[in-house]
Amino acid sequence: MAETKEKKGFRAGAYAVISGVLVAVVLVGITIFAFTSRYTAFSPDKVAQAYVDTIVQTGDGYNSYKNTLVSKNQKFGNFVINAYMAPYVNEDAPQAEFVGSGTEEEMAAIDEVYNTMYDYYLDLLNRYGLDNYDAVFSNYFAKLTEVRRTVYKDEYMDTEFMFGAFESNVSEYGKSLTGTAEEIAQDGKTVLQEKTTGTYQTMYGEDYRLTARVTDTTALSADEVSAYISEYKERISPIASSGEAKAAQFGLEDKTTEKKILFFTKKSSDNKKSDMIGAFDNLDCSDSIGAVDKCTVEVSLDDGTVVATQEVYVVQIGNSWYVDETNIDTSALYLAK
Repeated sequence: MAETKEKKGFRAGAYAVISGVLVAVVLVGITIFAFTSRYTAFSPDKVAQAYVDTIVQTGDGYNSYKNTLVSKNQKFGNFVINAYMAPYVNEDAPQAEFVGSGTEEEMAAIDEVYNTMYDYYLDLLNRYGLDNYDAVFSNYFAKLTEVRRTVYKDEYMDTEFMFGAFESNVSEYGKSLTGTAEEIAQDGKTVLQEKTTGTYQTMYGEDYRLTARVTDTTALSADEVSAYISEYKERISPIASSGEAKAAQFGLEDKTTEKKILFFTKKSSDNKKSDMIGAFDNLDCSDSIGAVDKCTVEVSLDDGTVVATQEVYVVQIGNSWYVDETNIDTSALYLAK
């Protein structure tokens, strides 16, 4: 959804304003994904396969984190909000007058923001890759705040706007790989998405199919698991302990405000500092790991050609398995780079 019709055959603004019904579809999709993830989590092979498949099919290293330790102690969306979005949220500021109008002016503003941020998203992918989510999220939301201020000429920001921009960029990158079919709006006339040829279709043929499968799984011994946990602790500690410094950098403080409504006093709490520190603290799962498996996942075409091989370490906590995102390099799964 990030590119204009001229660049990608898609109007982000038209899509956002005309197709509000798709919000319901997205919510259903999230529910299905959550159910599937819970089922998958009981099998180390399925967790590793789902993680690799999510990335290789559409270059979606973002949603792949829902299968990792990042999502063990908190929902991934909440982690992103508390750790990276919160400093920029400003829902008390007035919004541009055209917001919610559904006019061409609003659609043009959405297009401009999404297009600008899509180019920046690609730059972040090239510079850092989504393995380094800290760098990607930190830079992306800072830039988005600047871009909105320039385009909308207001100081408003909320998490819905931030998720909308970022997830549209993730989606658009995926479409650039897979290609797209023509999509018409509910009015029967407006072309939301033109038919395009994706990079993967150019590389592998129009009817290509990528299949990810686990070819080998090895369970680490008790001694190996103990050593692995120690190494994991060293890898995760720097970012898990960074919350307080990051909160101080943004000048975040916990505070309680009071507002009188008729004869009543309503108290509201702003715990952005504690929430940010907690979000990073929750990344450390070293005290809970009970087992570790090493999985090898191959990605192949229908003719058997192997296009990527990925080693994935999955760890067991309770009855569930998670990918250890601190011990992986997924660059080989971004086949178009």
